Amino acid sequence: MVRARRATLRILRTLMVGSLAVPAVLFAYAAWVSWGATYRSADDRIVRSLDVLHEQTLKVLLTGQLVLDEVAQSVQGLSDDQVRALEPQLHARLKRVTDMLPQLQSIWVIDRDGFALVSSRASPPPRSASLSDRDFFQAQVDKDQATYVGSVHAPRLVPGPTFFSFSRRRTLADGFNGIVTVSLLPSDFEKFYAEISRGLGAYFAMIREDGAFLTRYPDPAGPGARLNMPKSSFAVARRTNPERGIYTAVGQLDGLERRFGYRKVEGFPVYVVAGLGTAEIRNEWLSSVGGHLIFGIPASLLVFTLLGLAIQRTRNLYAEADRREAAESALRQAQRLEALGRLTGGVAHDFNNLLMVISGSVTRLCAMLEDEKATRLCDMISTAAKRAETLTRQLLSFSRQQAVNPQGINVAHRLPELIELVRSSLTDNIVVTVDIPDENCPVNVDLSEFEVAVLNICVNARDAMPSGGRLHIGVQKVTLTGDPALDGLSGQFVELTFADTGTGIPRDILHRVFEPFFTTKDATKGTGLGLSQVYGFAKQAGGTTTIASWLGRGTVVSMYLPQKEFEPRPVEAQHEIPAPATQRKTVLVVEDNLPVAEVCKSFLDQLGYDVEFAASPHDALRFLQGADHVDVVLTDILMPGGMSGLDLARKLRQTRPSLPILLMTGFSDCASEVVHDGFPVLRKPFDLTALRSELSAIWERREVSNMVG
Repeated sequence: MVRARRATLRILRTLMVGSLAVPAVLFAYAAWVSWGATYRSADDRIVRSLDVLHEQTLKVLLTGQLVLDEVAQSVQGLSDDQVRALEPQLHARLKRVTDMLPQLQSIWVIDRDGFALVSSRASPPPRSASLSDRDFFQAQVDKDQATYVGSVHAPRLVPGPTFFSFSRRRTLADGFNGIVTVSLLPSDFEKFYAEISRGLGAYFAMIREDGAFLTRYPDPAGPGARLNMPKSSFAVARRTNPERGIYTAVGQLDGLERRFGYRKVEGFPVYVVAGLGTAEIRNEWLSSVGGHLIFGIPASLLVFTLLGLAIQRTRNLYAEADRREAAESALRQAQRLEALGRLTGGVAHDFNNLLMVISGSVTRLCAMLEDEKATRLCDMISTAAKRAETLTRQLLSFSRQQAVNPQGINVAHRLPELIELVRSSLTDNIVVTVDIPDENCPVNVDLSEFEVAVLNICVNARDAMPSGGRLHIGVQKVTLTGDPALDGLSGQFVELTFADTGTGIPRDILHRVFEPFFTTKDATKGTGLGLSQVYGFAKQAGGTTTIASWLGRGTVVSMYLPQKEFEPRPVEAQHEIPAPATQRKTVLVVEDNLPVAEVCKSFLDQLGYDVEFAASPHDALRFLQGADHVDVVLTDILMPGGMSGLDLARKLRQTRPSLPILLMTGFSDCASEVVHDGFPVLRKPFDLTALRSELSAIWERREVSNMVG
């Protein structure tokens, strides 16, 4: 009996100890797991922040570098006296650029002694002090540093906020002749940092390779702020991982311990840095652990019950974590695509106007030049402008904001005409086979975008078959029944399939191939915009695009376009009907961008038209009230003053229905409305041939209408 009691007591004591020890062990384990998860979550937030910082910083710095290149090119080879003679025009030009790009503080042209020749801030520029002691000036004196990124400075000549500058060397035959600088505002970056900050001691910065701070948040980086590189943990981490990395260190400037992440900005001697305070990370962990502790105390009283509750709670926590991670991933994807759409829409109009001025001016310049070397330079500029136009069109296609001119085409007839173009883009060791039905396959699409989409898919197939292979292109009519995998589309469609025997795409990244800028190729072999253009084109046409791939076996891209019957255009209607030679016609150009208007005027002059000009739709309406001599209106769609070019066209259709209207744009969020209203659209940047063709089509339609009437 005694023995049994003692045994019972030992069991009870063991259970008593166990009721404390088991929950304590479990709590310690949970705390350790939570510690690791909290730090991994912090590192993940840092990496995501670095991705956002890198994207925003790269865009701003590339914009500054493009402006610097353009300004340096405009004063290249000019002496100081020549620059001074052109100062008023250069000032006006530079001011327009800085007004259009608020992230730019100023643009300067400086002579060899450090005195200003031209400034976007003032005309004439102040010459009260020399800038020869600035680092962005000193760096270029003895050696051409290409694009040099200077440190943060306070303004010396014109009051204003602190800035850091890009500089480019000016040279003449006798050597160094000064610099061109483009100054950026650190406050613009810091404002962006404040918007993306989510607490937890968030820290953001941009640092040069030598340790000089260009921007910093939450404490702004003033002039002279820099790291002590020999003692800097940033320098130590960078020696091991020069491109990107994460480390824990005490900040040299504020003495706070943080978890830092850094990433080198592509093409620039600059790093973006994101950090979270370790104290805040620990507090987050303690807050999480405190929740477990509340359940740990009752666990010592009811062991089995608490264990069951802990298991259930752990399962719920993991399920909630999975749901939250999926929601955050979807939100990040939506925010990334939304940010790209905003960027594309905001920049495309002005960028296409710039391309319009560049390409139009180069065309005129080439016609005036006889020197072979100068002509080659003009050709290089023209080629670069066309490349920029292509990239802009690809971005607009993805965001479905591209101004399109849909027309009815028979895919069964049109695709064979593209085969030779496709073959010239492929290597000789790739065999192309085509399976096209004899029946009509009518669709209503923008022909040029359709051709680009087909070429993009074929080029991707070529890159996936470096050692050769087979590309099979097929066309067939299909009936879709609302399959979710095909975006729920239903009805009659034309399916185009492109099957290659290439290397294939891994399953874990296959769902990302339609994202803009995502590519499996080397950085030098692709922009990541090809398949995004294909996807955007198909969606804008009312269809969709799918992809299937198998590693080592190949990839199949399927494009679905809705069938739409159309009336074939008569052969006679394709001949140009020239304007009467005995009477010049008058075109009213409605354009708020004066350089673009000047290019339009030069084109129309060459085509033999008289030109009138209005800077806004309201001005155009006032002008047309007493102007019966205007034969056609050429207007931009995006216009200031609360009235768009489309609004103007609709108004004129009511008041002067016989007056032809030709719209022009490089970007429009109302492209579908334009097509629905039946107005012809001329896509910027256009050349003389495109303008002649559209005007000829207008006279052709009027001639047909007169004959019918």
